[in-house]
Amino acid sequence: TEAPAQMRISWILCILLPLGLENVEGTLVIAVDKSGSMADDNKLTKVKEVLKNWLVHTAPQDGEVGLLAFNESTHSQYGFDLSKLHTLNRTEIAKQIDKIEALGGTCYGKAMFDAEGLLGGESGGKILVIGDGKLECTDDISMDEIANRAIKNKQTIYTINVGNELDKAIENASRKTGGINFKLDIDFSAFEMEEQINEVFEGGKTIHIYDENSDDRSSRSVQGQSEGCKKYELLNHFRYRKSGNADDLGRSYCDNQHQVIMKTNDVDFHPSPDWKGEGWYRFDTFNGRMPENAPGGDKCGTSLAGWVKGSHPSNGATKDVEICFSDDSIDCITSVTAKISECYGYYVYYLKELTCMQRYCVE
Repeated sequence: TEAPAQMRISWILCILLPLGLENVEGTLVIAVDKSGSMADDNKLTKVKEVLKNWLVHTAPQDGEVGLLAFNESTHSQYGFDLSKLHTLNRTEIAKQIDKIEALGGTCYGKAMFDAEGLLGGESGGKILVIGDGKLECTDDISMDEIANRAIKNKQTIYTINVGNELDKAIENASRKTGGINFKLDIDFSAFEMEEQINEVFEGGKTIHIYDENSDDRSSRSVQGQSEGCKKYELLNHFRYRKSGNADDLGRSYCDNQHQVIMKTNDVDFHPSPDWKGEGWYRFDTFNGRMPENAPGGDKCGTSLAGWVKGSHPSNGATKDVEICFSDDSIDCITSVTAKISECYGYYVYYLKELTCMQRYCVE
């Protein structure tokens, strides 16, 4: 006698074997291009980090996700019932994603065909293809055929294209099914891709936080956690938050939105362009966080560079910390208090307005 669907899914999840998805509302198959060109500019490495964070930590609880990696052929297929993920499953999922390596050519048509098969039948669902948009397969399935099959099966095709211009045939097939084609630059941020994946899965941009001590995903009632992890500003002037004292135009910055432009020692100080006043912030870089060692003076686009005196929290915790500001000779010439929340994959910081010549750093 065949096991009930829920029991069958749970057993397959534990050993991570290929399976057909249950075709419920909110079902998504993500197809990841692992061809050789994805090794250029570390594109595949970045994509894998985003996928691990999204699937393991921030994916909404409703529906299911299938994951396949492809080049000339499809080498792996996995299905995950998001409402049943627990710590062991999440660790195993991350391990599977880590195994994806860039090699060979690209057959988008075959990948989409396999993704359609993973969804199964005429029950709808969404296909998201993440790659660099290059059609390199001479015996590939045509995009017209893929689009017609998807329409017949009530499926919608979306793409996230990294770096290059998307091949017109892929773009047209996606649009024909009612999908959207997203474009990311080579130096895209993790936040940008996470938002696009959420847009495809949910039709919105709400980030859901998974509480590993509970069987469900919730808003979290911990002070600072729900507020900070779900609603924050981005600090994305990161090139100069990591580099020397001044930008290309000889300007330095202060994290003070009311700062009047002033000149000190022949350096012009300006308000940081990404600073919005006191509140919750996330650094818009891969694994972006503040340093835990003094950067020294004239770093991070300012004179007095801010760093965390102590350590960052873990396991979804929120903690109070001291942010020190260093110059060339003193590691902590002055300091302010702040809060840090670990959001199961990234950090957010509750930061205060600073005086001139002070700025928060990113590693």
